[in-house]
Amino acid sequence: MQPTTRNERHANNKKFIPFLLLIAVAVGLGYLLRYYNTRPQEATGVAWEVYFSEIRPGAPDKNTPHSLDKRLVAKLETAAERIDAALHQLNSEPIADAFIDAHRRGVQVRVITETKYIVENQIRRLQEVGIPVADDEEHAGLMHHKFIVVDGRYVWTGSYNTTFNGAYRNNNNVIWLDSSQLAYNFTEEFREMFHYRQFGPTSDPSVQYPQVTLGDGTEIFTYFAPENDTISPLLSEIQSAKTSIHFMAFSFTHNTLGDAMRRQFKAGVSVQGVFERKQISEHSEYAPMRTAGVPVIQDSTRGMMHHKVIVIDEETVITGSYNFSRNAETKNSENLLIIKGNRDIARAYLDEFERITR
Repeated sequence: MQPTTRNERHANNKKFIPFLLLIAVAVGLGYLLRYYNTRPQEATGVAWEVYFSEIRPGAPDKNTPHSLDKRLVAKLETAAERIDAALHQLNSEPIADAFIDAHRRGVQVRVITETKYIVENQIRRLQEVGIPVADDEEHAGLMHHKFIVVDGRYVWTGSYNTTFNGAYRNNNNVIWLDSSQLAYNFTEEFREMFHYRQFGPTSDPSVQYPQVTLGDGTEIFTYFAPENDTISPLLSEIQSAKTSIHFMAFSFTHNTLGDAMRRQFKAGVSVQGVFERKQISEHSEYAPMRTAGVPVIQDSTRGMMHHKVIVIDEETVITGSYNFSRNAETKNSENLLIIKGNRDIARAYLDEFERITR
């Protein structure tokens, strides 16, 4: 074989250099795409969806086409990479099945629940197939969250416990939000509990994106109790009301919030509310509201009226797992969203208020 000449080596080097440049460009593009795909960013398309329980007269009907468990299962079926679920209670077989199906198709599924519900049969089923499940280890407060983060992009949260009663007997609400930034906030809250065992007032109070703006202009403010100050923003929103305040309260025992609403009522703001009748006690704000003349009623449905919602001026919605109580403010692990500037979202919650107060 003839030795390679200098001219041939030079020609080969000239061919090799573009190849190296091509590799360098490809690597650079790879890093840029990785950065672009992992940094928080707002997605296009439908930014939000609001759902409510479909409670019908008579015995619970599992064939209800748009029940909350069916809606959640449909969302879980879209998961491609990761599901992080902070669920106060899980005893819904269809939802457990959806977690297991996701796990078997390679999705990373992680769950944290309240200690007293770690023994649920559906939790045991998750553990048996290898899904990691944690609990709050008998922390003084409740692990009261009801949120799920899907693929670091979507957040499911509201009042709905993932139980049969939650879907078919109790009045509940859920909001599904498409926002990588909001999902980041909830993922970090999940990690604090699941990995670092942080619960209660000593949890990390930082929220990376305290104010998120969706593509349609909707503003969402995120709070996690008890590490964040939740009472100040709640009072600020109540005091800002110019025309109306509507609330649906499973538990309303926070006197400071009650006083703020009564002052607004006295100042001429229309205040209306519905209380879950089984939660009315000597600590409830129901009697003081009635005494002040505020037109509040007790829920009359057979199941629980489990909402934790305030709608202000038909434009701002306050929702989440957060009952209007001292325990929610100071002890329990909770989430609270204040959603501003979207009358369509507010209208959905007001329609639910009107439905259950007829």
